[in-house]
Amino acid sequence: MINDKNDKMDRREALKISGMGIAALLLPSLRQDEKTPENMPRGEAGMNVVRIGNLYSTQEWFYDPAGLYIQKGEKVLWVARKWGASVTAFHPSNDNHELRIPENAKPFDSGVVPLLDTDYEGMDRFEYTFEVEGTYDYYSRYHEVLGMVGRIVVGQPGGPAEKYPPGYGNRDGRAVVYPQQIKLFETLLGSEEIVAKKVIRYPRGILGRPVVVGPHG
Repeated sequence: MINDKNDKMDRREALKISGMGIAALLLPSLRQDEKTPENMPRGEAGMNVVRIGNLYSTQEWFYDPAGLYIQKGEKVLWVARKWGASVTAFHPSNDNHELRIPENAKPFDSGVVPLLDTDYEGMDRFEYTFEVEGTYDYYSRYHEVLGMVGRIVVGQPGGPAEKYPPGYGNRDGRAVVYPQQIKLFETLLGSEEIVAKKVIRYPRGILGRPVVVGPHG
């Protein structure tokens, strides 16, 4: 004779255990945005790698390193941990932005860079080779208001990004450069410091705001 009471307890235990297993599988993805940049994938040996990351807890999207020094002819690889960001040069051909790369350099725009390990092979990263010396400022099309910008100095500082402050193009009808972007350029991304340090990591929290959870969220 089957003991209904024990049978029900066994079912409850089985559901509990299976539920814990599912939660364990989901937990890494739920906490993915909290991983440190050091844990993010690296590129080819010797390649300059910039990681595209975000922290939902502080509403931050960022490039890490935010500042990078390279030599002419070197390649930079951007890799994405979250879907939705872009790597887009400050250039009038990119949504009417002000010119903040060398005048004779070709503007770049990655489009949306999907999450790593996507099924779409080759679309989880963006590569660009810098053939012209000077200072290159770039941004994410969809996270500008959050201050998502980066700077790369190639060989030596130079070009419009060194001649004019962020936002100079506003008087000529160019796209807005948001206050958070200007803050990052002015407080972290000085070109001389980039040249001296070679790599400037993005300091988490510099632009972030804690997410306020209300009674219904």
